[in-house]
Amino acid sequence: MQNWSKNVDFNDRGYLQPESLAELQEVVRSTAKLRARGTAHCFNEIANTSSYAINLSKMPQTIEINPESNSVTVAAGLKYGELAPVLHQQGWALNNLASLPHISIVGSISTGTHGSGIKNQNLANQVLSIDLVTAEGELRHIDRTNPAFNALVVGLGLGGIVYQYELKIEPTFEIRQVIYPEIPLDVLQRGFDQIMGTAYSVSYFTNWDSDQVGNLWCKFRDSEVIPESIGGSAKADKKYHPIPSVDPVACTDQLGEPGYWHERLSHFKLDFTPSVGEEIQTEFFVDRKDAAAAIEAVSKLGAEISPLLWITELRTIAADDLWLTGAYQRDTLAIHFTWKKDDAIYPVIEKVEAALRPFNYRPHWGKVFTADARYLKSVYPKMSEFKALVEALDPTKKFENSFTRRFLA
Repeated sequence: MQNWSKNVDFNDRGYLQPESLAELQEVVRSTAKLRARGTAHCFNEIANTSSYAINLSKMPQTIEINPESNSVTVAAGLKYGELAPVLHQQGWALNNLASLPHISIVGSISTGTHGSGIKNQNLANQVLSIDLVTAEGELRHIDRTNPAFNALVVGLGLGGIVYQYELKIEPTFEIRQVIYPEIPLDVLQRGFDQIMGTAYSVSYFTNWDSDQVGNLWCKFRDSEVIPESIGGSAKADKKYHPIPSVDPVACTDQLGEPGYWHERLSHFKLDFTPSVGEEIQTEFFVDRKDAAAAIEAVSKLGAEISPLLWITELRTIAADDLWLTGAYQRDTLAIHFTWKKDDAIYPVIEKVEAALRPFNYRPHWGKVFTADARYLKSVYPKMSEFKALVEALDPTKKFENSFTRRFLA
Protein backbone atom coordinates (compact mmCIF):
# COMPACT_ATOMS: atom_id res chain seq x y z
CA MET A 1 0.00 0.00 0.00
CA GLN A 2 1.10 3.55 -0.71
CA ASN A 3 -0.06 7.07 -0.05
CA TRP A 4 -2.02 9.12 -2.58
CA SER A 5 1.06 10.41 -4.36
CA LYS A 6 2.92 7.08 -4.14
CA ASN A 7 5.99 8.73 -2.63
CA VAL A 8 5.54 6.78 0.65
CA ASP A 9 5.46 2.99 0.82
CA PHE A 10 3.44 1.88 3.84
CA ASN A 11 5.15 -0.75 5.99
CA ASP A 12 2.06 -2.15 7.72
CA ARG A 13 2.11 -5.53 9.40
CA GLY A 14 -1.67 -5.50 8.98
CA TYR A 15 -4.47 -3.23 7.77
CA LEU A 16 -7.52 -3.27 10.05
CA GLN A 17 -11.02 -2.08 9.12
CA PRO A 18 -13.45 -2.55 12.02
CA GLU A 19 -17.17 -2.42 11.22
CA SER A 20 -18.68 -1.46 14.60
CA LEU A 21 -17.85 0.56 17.68
CA ALA A 22 -17.49 -2.61 19.75
CA GLU A 23 -15.07 -4.07 17.23
CA LEU A 24 -13.13 -0.81 17.09
CA GLN A 25 -12.80 -0.75 20.89
CA GLU A 26 -11.63 -4.36 20.97
CA VAL A 27 -9.07 -3.80 18.21
CA VAL A 28 -7.65 -0.76 20.00
CA ARG A 29 -7.63 -2.51 23.38
CA SER A 30 -5.90 -5.65 22.13
CA THR A 31 -3.34 -4.17 19.71
CA ALA A 32 0.00 -3.05 21.12
CA LYS A 33 0.84 -0.63 18.30
CA LEU A 34 -1.73 1.05 16.06
CA ARG A 35 -1.78 3.98 13.67
CA ALA A 36 -4.90 5.59 12.18
CA ARG A 37 -5.08 6.22 8.43
CA GLY A 38 -7.77 7.98 6.42
CA THR A 39 -7.62 8.47 2.65
CA ALA A 40 -3.79 8.73 2.78
CA HIS A 41 -3.82 12.10 1.05
CA CYS A 42 -0.58 12.86 2.85
CA PHE A 43 2.93 13.40 1.51
CA ASN A 44 5.12 12.42 4.45
CA GLU A 45 5.31 9.51 6.92
CA ILE A 46 2.53 10.72 9.25
CA ALA A 47 0.19 7.84 8.29
CA ASN A 48 2.86 5.15 8.07
CA THR A 49 3.57 2.39 10.57
CA SER A 50 5.63 -0.79 10.86
CA SER A 51 2.83 -2.24 12.99
CA TYR A 52 -0.95 -2.16 12.41
CA ALA A 53 -2.81 0.52 10.48
CA ILE A 54 -6.51 1.12 11.18
CA ASN A 55 -9.02 2.66 8.79
CA LEU A 56 -12.63 3.58 9.67
CA SER A 57 -14.24 3.64 6.23
CA LYS A 58 -16.27 0.46 6.96
CA MET A 59 -17.73 1.82 10.20
CA PRO A 60 -21.42 2.89 10.30
CA GLN A 61 -21.78 6.01 8.14
CA THR A 62 -23.37 8.16 10.83
CA ILE A 63 -24.80 11.56 9.84
CA GLU A 64 -27.21 12.81 12.53
CA ILE A 65 -28.35 16.43 12.30
CA ASN A 66 -29.50 18.28 15.41
CA PRO A 67 -31.35 21.41 14.20
CA GLU A 68 -31.76 22.73 17.74
CA SER A 69 -28.01 22.96 18.32
CA ASN A 70 -27.03 23.68 14.70
CA SER A 71 -24.77 20.65 14.72
CA VAL A 72 -24.25 17.30 13.04
CA THR A 73 -22.75 14.15 14.49
CA VAL A 74 -20.68 12.37 11.84
CA ALA A 75 -18.59 9.23 11.55
CA ALA A 76 -14.95 10.30 11.56
CA GLY A 77 -14.09 8.03 8.63
CA LEU A 78 -16.50 9.73 6.23
CA LYS A 79 -15.18 11.90 3.41
CA TYR A 80 -16.34 15.51 3.09
CA GLY A 81 -17.78 14.60 -0.29
CA GLU A 82 -20.00 12.02 1.42
CA LEU A 83 -21.15 14.37 4.17
CA ALA A 84 -21.72 17.59 2.21
CA PRO A 85 -24.53 16.49 -0.17
CA VAL A 86 -26.48 14.94 2.72
CA LEU A 87 -26.21 18.13 4.76
CA HIS A 88 -27.34 20.24 1.82
CA GLN A 89 -30.29 17.99 1.03
CA GLN A 90 -31.56 18.64 4.55
CA GLY A 91 -30.99 22.39 4.31
CA TRP A 92 -27.64 22.64 6.10
CA ALA A 93 -24.01 23.51 5.34
CA LEU A 94 -20.50 23.57 6.71
CA ASN A 95 -19.05 27.06 6.66
CA ASN A 96 -16.00 26.00 4.62
CA LEU A 97 -14.35 23.12 2.79
CA ALA A 98 -10.84 22.18 1.69
CA SER A 99 -9.79 22.32 -1.97
CA LEU A 100 -10.52 18.62 -2.44
CA PRO A 101 -13.77 16.97 -1.22
CA HIS A 102 -12.37 13.43 -1.55
CA ILE A 103 -10.41 13.49 1.73
CA SER A 104 -11.50 12.00 5.05
CA ILE A 105 -12.94 14.20 7.77
CA VAL A 106 -10.74 12.73 10.50
CA GLY A 107 -7.51 12.98 8.51
CA SER A 108 -8.24 16.57 7.54
CA ILE A 109 -9.10 17.71 11.05
CA SER A 110 -6.27 15.82 12.74
CA THR A 111 -3.63 17.53 10.58
CA GLY A 112 -5.06 21.07 10.59
CA THR A 113 -6.31 21.13 6.99
CA HIS A 114 -8.13 24.29 5.88
CA GLY A 115 -9.98 26.20 3.22
CA SER A 116 -9.57 29.94 2.75
CA GLY A 117 -11.03 33.23 3.91
CA ILE A 118 -9.91 36.25 5.93
CA LYS A 119 -12.65 35.45 8.48
CA ASN A 120 -12.69 31.65 8.07
CA GLN A 121 -10.83 29.40 10.47
CA ASN A 122 -9.50 25.99 9.47
CA LEU A 123 -11.75 22.93 9.33
CA ALA A 124 -10.85 21.74 12.84
CA ASN A 125 -12.67 24.77 14.24
CA GLN A 126 -15.97 23.30 13.04
CA VAL A 127 -15.57 20.65 15.75
CA LEU A 128 -17.81 20.98 18.82
CA SER A 129 -16.93 17.62 20.37
CA ILE A 130 -14.92 14.46 19.75
CA ASP A 131 -15.67 10.87 20.65
CA LEU A 132 -12.45 8.91 20.64
CA VAL A 133 -11.31 5.46 21.70
CA THR A 134 -8.38 5.67 24.10
CA ALA A 135 -5.46 3.25 24.32
CA GLU A 136 -7.41 1.12 26.81
CA GLY A 137 -10.38 0.82 24.46
CA GLU A 138 -12.49 3.31 26.44
CA LEU A 139 -14.86 5.60 24.51
CA ARG A 140 -14.29 9.13 25.74
CA HIS A 141 -16.39 12.22 24.91
CA ILE A 142 -14.45 15.50 24.81
CA ASP A 143 -16.23 18.79 24.15
CA ARG A 144 -15.21 22.44 24.26
CA THR A 145 -15.62 22.61 28.05
CA ASN A 146 -12.83 20.04 28.47
CA PRO A 147 -9.34 21.57 28.94
CA ALA A 148 -7.93 18.88 26.63
CA PHE A 149 -10.18 19.85 23.72
CA ASN A 150 -7.87 22.46 22.17
CA ALA A 151 -5.01 19.98 22.27
CA LEU A 152 -6.73 16.92 20.87
CA VAL A 153 -8.77 18.26 17.95
CA VAL A 154 -5.64 18.63 15.82
CA GLY A 155 -4.04 15.68 17.58
CA LEU A 156 -1.95 14.00 14.84
CA GLY A 157 -3.63 10.70 15.72
CA LEU A 158 -1.93 10.57 19.12
CA GLY A 159 -4.78 11.02 21.60
CA GLY A 160 -6.72 7.97 20.45
CA ILE A 161 -8.71 6.71 17.48
CA VAL A 162 -11.43 9.26 16.70
CA TYR A 163 -14.80 7.52 16.35
CA GLN A 164 -17.02 10.50 15.55
CA TYR A 165 -17.26 14.28 15.63
CA GLU A 166 -19.96 16.81 16.39
CA LEU A 167 -19.56 19.63 13.86
CA LYS A 168 -21.04 23.13 13.66
CA ILE A 169 -23.43 23.63 10.76
CA GLU A 170 -25.48 26.53 9.39
CA PRO A 171 -28.31 26.95 6.89
CA THR A 172 -27.30 26.07 3.35
CA PHE A 173 -26.08 28.93 1.17
CA GLU A 174 -25.01 29.74 -2.37
CA ILE A 175 -21.56 30.62 -3.72
CA ARG A 176 -20.61 32.25 -7.02
CA GLN A 177 -17.05 31.66 -8.22
CA VAL A 178 -15.16 34.16 -10.38
CA ILE A 179 -11.53 34.19 -11.58
CA TYR A 180 -9.49 37.38 -12.04
CA PRO A 181 -6.48 36.37 -14.17
CA GLU A 182 -2.91 37.64 -14.25
CA ILE A 183 -2.87 39.96 -11.27
CA PRO A 184 0.75 41.07 -10.69
CA LEU A 185 2.36 39.68 -7.58
CA ASP A 186 3.49 43.14 -6.46
CA VAL A 187 -0.12 44.38 -6.68
CA LEU A 188 -1.16 41.53 -4.38
CA GLN A 189 1.64 42.37 -1.95
CA ARG A 190 0.72 46.06 -1.74
CA GLY A 191 -2.98 45.38 -1.18
CA PHE A 192 -2.83 41.95 0.39
CA ASP A 193 -5.55 42.18 3.05
CA GLN A 194 -7.91 44.11 0.79
CA ILE A 195 -7.51 41.75 -2.20
CA MET A 196 -7.62 38.55 -0.16
CA GLY A 197 -10.67 39.90 1.68
CA THR A 198 -12.59 40.63 -1.54
CA ALA A 199 -14.78 37.55 -1.23
CA TYR A 200 -15.85 34.92 1.29
CA SER A 201 -13.05 32.59 0.15
CA VAL A 202 -10.07 33.69 -1.94
CA SER A 203 -7.06 31.89 -3.43
CA TYR A 204 -4.18 33.28 -5.48
CA PHE A 205 -2.37 30.86 -7.81
CA THR A 206 1.12 31.62 -9.12
CA ASN A 207 4.19 29.71 -10.33
CA TRP A 208 6.79 32.37 -9.32
CA ASP A 209 8.14 32.63 -12.87
CA SER A 210 9.64 35.78 -14.37
CA ASP A 211 6.20 37.18 -15.24
CA GLN A 212 5.40 37.41 -11.49
CA VAL A 213 1.63 37.22 -11.99
CA GLY A 214 -1.14 34.97 -10.68
CA ASN A 215 -4.83 34.14 -10.98
CA LEU A 216 -7.18 35.20 -8.18
CA TRP A 217 -10.00 32.73 -7.45
CA CYS A 218 -12.87 34.41 -5.59
CA LYS A 219 -15.84 32.58 -4.08
CA PHE A 220 -18.63 35.05 -3.25
CA ARG A 221 -21.48 34.32 -0.83
CA ASP A 222 -25.12 35.06 -1.69
CA SER A 223 -25.15 38.77 -0.80
CA GLU A 224 -21.59 39.75 -1.73
CA VAL A 225 -21.07 42.10 -4.68
CA ILE A 226 -18.86 40.73 -7.48
CA PRO A 227 -16.46 43.47 -8.69
CA GLU A 228 -15.95 43.93 -12.40
CA SER A 229 -12.20 44.01 -11.79
CA ILE A 230 -9.69 43.41 -8.99
CA GLY A 231 -6.08 44.56 -8.99
CA GLY A 232 -6.47 45.83 -12.54
CA SER A 233 -7.76 42.48 -13.81
CA ALA A 234 -11.24 42.04 -15.29
CA LYS A 235 -13.43 38.99 -14.62
CA ALA A 236 -12.44 35.96 -16.66
CA ASP A 237 -14.69 34.88 -19.53
CA LYS A 238 -13.39 31.31 -19.58
CA LYS A 239 -12.89 28.53 -17.05
CA TYR A 240 -9.52 27.92 -15.38
CA HIS A 241 -7.68 25.06 -13.69
CA PRO A 242 -5.21 25.97 -10.89
CA ILE A 243 -2.45 24.63 -13.16
CA PRO A 244 -2.77 26.63 -16.41
CA SER A 245 -1.74 23.73 -18.67
CA VAL A 246 -4.43 21.36 -17.33
CA ASP A 247 -8.00 21.05 -18.70
CA PRO A 248 -10.38 22.70 -16.18
CA VAL A 249 -13.19 20.16 -16.73
CA ALA A 250 -12.70 18.73 -13.21
CA CYS A 251 -12.96 22.16 -11.55
CA THR A 252 -16.09 23.45 -9.89
CA ASP A 253 -18.16 25.87 -11.99
CA GLN A 254 -16.91 29.42 -12.42
CA LEU A 255 -18.00 32.48 -14.45
CA GLY A 256 -20.23 33.68 -11.58
CA GLU A 257 -22.78 30.90 -11.95
CA PRO A 258 -24.55 30.41 -8.60
CA GLY A 259 -24.29 27.03 -6.94
CA TYR A 260 -24.63 25.68 -3.44
CA TRP A 261 -21.69 25.74 -1.04
CA HIS A 262 -20.65 22.11 -1.61
CA GLU A 263 -20.56 22.72 -5.38
CA ARG A 264 -18.26 25.76 -5.21
CA LEU A 265 -16.12 25.96 -2.03
CA SER A 266 -13.86 23.12 -3.15
CA HIS A 267 -11.82 23.72 -6.29
CA PHE A 268 -12.63 20.29 -7.71
CA LYS A 269 -15.90 18.50 -8.39
CA LEU A 270 -16.79 15.47 -6.31
CA ASP A 271 -17.72 13.35 -9.33
CA PHE A 272 -14.23 13.69 -10.79
CA THR A 273 -12.20 11.30 -8.65
CA PRO A 274 -8.60 12.54 -8.60
CA SER A 275 -6.07 10.16 -10.09
CA VAL A 276 -2.91 9.39 -8.17
CA GLY A 277 -0.98 12.61 -8.38
CA GLU A 278 2.44 13.02 -9.92
CA GLU A 279 3.13 15.64 -7.29
CA ILE A 280 4.57 16.35 -3.86
CA GLN A 281 3.01 19.00 -1.63
CA THR A 282 4.45 21.35 0.96
CA GLU A 283 2.68 24.12 2.84
CA PHE A 284 3.94 26.74 5.26
CA PHE A 285 1.97 29.10 7.51
CA VAL A 286 3.15 32.60 8.48
CA ASP A 287 1.56 35.48 10.33
CA ARG A 288 -0.68 37.40 7.93
CA LYS A 289 0.88 40.69 8.97
CA ASP A 290 4.11 39.39 7.39
CA ALA A 291 2.40 38.38 4.13
CA ALA A 292 4.06 40.92 1.82
CA ALA A 293 7.54 40.27 3.22
CA ALA A 294 7.10 36.49 3.18
CA ILE A 295 5.88 36.57 -0.44
CA GLU A 296 8.87 38.72 -1.34
CA ALA A 297 11.25 36.26 0.32
CA VAL A 298 9.82 33.35 -1.66
CA SER A 299 9.72 35.30 -4.93
CA LYS A 300 13.49 35.78 -4.72
CA LEU A 301 13.78 32.01 -5.16
CA GLY A 302 11.45 32.08 -8.17
CA ALA A 303 14.09 31.03 -10.70
CA GLU A 304 14.80 27.87 -8.67
CA ILE A 305 11.19 27.16 -7.73
CA SER A 306 9.38 27.64 -11.02
CA PRO A 307 10.96 24.82 -13.12
CA LEU A 308 10.13 22.27 -10.40
CA LEU A 309 6.64 23.50 -9.58
CA TRP A 310 3.16 22.74 -10.82
CA ILE A 311 1.60 25.65 -8.90
CA THR A 312 1.58 27.62 -5.62
CA GLU A 313 -1.65 28.60 -3.88
CA LEU A 314 -1.80 31.48 -1.40
CA ARG A 315 -4.71 31.47 1.07
CA THR A 316 -5.67 33.10 4.35
CA ILE A 317 -6.91 31.50 7.58
CA ALA A 318 -8.32 33.24 10.65
CA ALA A 319 -6.62 32.73 14.02
CA ASP A 320 -7.76 30.06 16.47
CA ASP A 321 -6.82 28.53 19.83
CA LEU A 322 -6.20 24.94 18.76
CA TRP A 323 -2.69 24.10 19.89
CA LEU A 324 -1.20 22.49 16.78
CA THR A 325 -2.84 24.42 13.95
CA GLY A 326 -0.82 26.62 11.64
CA ALA A 327 -3.09 29.50 12.63
CA TYR A 328 -2.70 29.11 16.41
CA GLN A 329 -3.27 32.61 17.86
CA ARG A 330 -2.37 34.44 14.66
CA ASP A 331 -4.22 35.36 11.47
CA THR A 332 -2.36 33.42 8.85
CA LEU A 333 -1.11 33.31 5.27
CA ALA A 334 -0.79 29.76 3.92
CA ILE A 335 1.81 29.30 1.16
CA HIS A 336 1.15 26.00 -0.58
CA PHE A 337 3.46 24.38 -3.14
CA THR A 338 2.42 21.58 -5.48
CA TRP A 339 5.76 20.29 -6.74
CA LYS A 340 6.60 18.03 -9.64
CA LYS A 341 7.66 14.55 -8.52
CA ASP A 342 11.39 15.13 -8.83
CA ASP A 343 14.15 14.57 -6.28
CA ALA A 344 15.53 17.99 -7.19
CA ILE A 345 12.69 19.61 -5.21
CA TYR A 346 14.05 18.69 -1.78
CA PRO A 347 17.03 21.11 -1.67
CA VAL A 348 14.69 23.85 -2.94
CA ILE A 349 12.14 23.06 -0.20
CA GLU A 350 14.93 23.55 2.34
CA LYS A 351 15.71 26.94 0.78
CA VAL A 352 12.04 27.94 0.96
CA GLU A 353 11.93 27.00 4.64
CA ALA A 354 15.13 28.97 5.28
CA ALA A 355 13.60 32.01 3.55
CA LEU A 356 10.47 31.74 5.72
CA ARG A 357 12.26 31.02 8.99
CA PRO A 358 12.51 34.74 9.95
CA PHE A 359 8.69 34.72 9.90
CA ASN A 360 8.44 31.73 12.27
CA TYR A 361 6.72 29.58 9.65
CA ARG A 362 4.78 26.51 10.72
CA PRO A 363 4.53 23.49 8.38
CA HIS A 364 1.39 21.60 7.47
CA TRP A 365 1.52 18.31 9.37
CA GLY A 366 0.47 16.20 6.37
CA LYS A 367 2.94 17.59 3.85
CA VAL A 368 6.71 17.52 3.25
CA PHE A 369 8.94 19.70 5.44
CA THR A 370 12.48 19.55 6.81
CA ALA A 371 12.16 21.39 10.15
CA ASP A 372 13.33 19.48 13.22
CA ALA A 373 11.73 18.99 16.64
CA ARG A 374 13.63 21.88 18.20
CA TYR A 375 12.38 24.33 15.59
CA LEU A 376 8.79 23.05 15.77
CA LYS A 377 8.80 23.49 19.54
CA SER A 378 9.87 27.12 19.04
CA VAL A 379 6.92 27.94 16.76
CA TYR A 380 4.22 25.81 18.43
CA PRO A 381 4.09 27.32 21.95
CA LYS A 382 1.98 24.48 23.36
CA MET A 383 4.12 21.63 22.03
CA SER A 384 5.51 20.58 25.42
CA GLU A 385 2.04 20.62 26.98
CA PHE A 386 0.68 18.62 24.05
CA LYS A 387 3.38 16.02 24.46
CA ALA A 388 2.70 15.73 28.22
CA LEU A 389 -1.05 15.32 27.63
CA VAL A 390 -0.51 12.63 24.99
CA GLU A 391 1.87 10.73 27.28
CA ALA A 392 -0.74 10.80 30.05
CA LEU A 393 -3.43 9.48 27.69
CA ASP A 394 -1.20 6.89 26.06
CA PRO A 395 1.70 5.99 28.38
CA THR A 396 2.62 2.91 26.32
CA LYS A 397 2.83 5.06 23.16
CA LYS A 398 0.42 2.82 21.31
CA PHE A 399 -0.46 5.43 18.69
CA GLU A 400 2.95 6.93 17.91
CA ASN A 401 5.03 6.20 14.82
CA SER A 402 8.46 7.20 13.55
CA PHE A 403 7.08 10.54 12.33
CA THR A 404 5.63 11.60 15.67
CA ARG A 405 8.68 10.32 17.60
CA ARG A 406 10.89 12.47 15.41
CA PHE A 407 8.94 15.69 15.69
CA LEU A 408 7.74 15.46 19.27
CA ALA A 409 11.19 14.55 20.63
